[in-house]
Amino acid sequence: MDKQEGNKGDTRFKKGTDIGKEYRWKKGESGNPNGRRNAYTDLIKEFSFSKVGERERREVVISKLFQLAERGDLRAIQFIVERLEGKALERQERTTKSEPIQVMVIDD
Repeated sequence: MDKQEGNKGDTRFKKGTDIGKEYRWKKGESGNPNGRRNAYTDLIKEFSFSKVGERERREVVISKLFQLAERGDLRAIQFIVERLEGKALERQERTTKSEPIQVMVIDD
């Protein structure tokens, strides 16, 4: 046979077929341009913009965070610095030497 055929002898899935071409995504086009929605993120955002008195909840939370940092809470300080300056880069040294490991035995 000179045609590539599927399991049932039809040519619908033959490579290069034009069947259904009008329904396919074009090159560079996304089938989900907004991405998957996250219900929890939406709820948190909605809740954070709600008002408590005259201030939004997110303002109250940030105020508490800065109060903790002013009292010396290192985790609060680290959180603020990382959000403002970015996380510090961690560097790891790797050696490619293939020397044997020396073990020292110390007797009492």
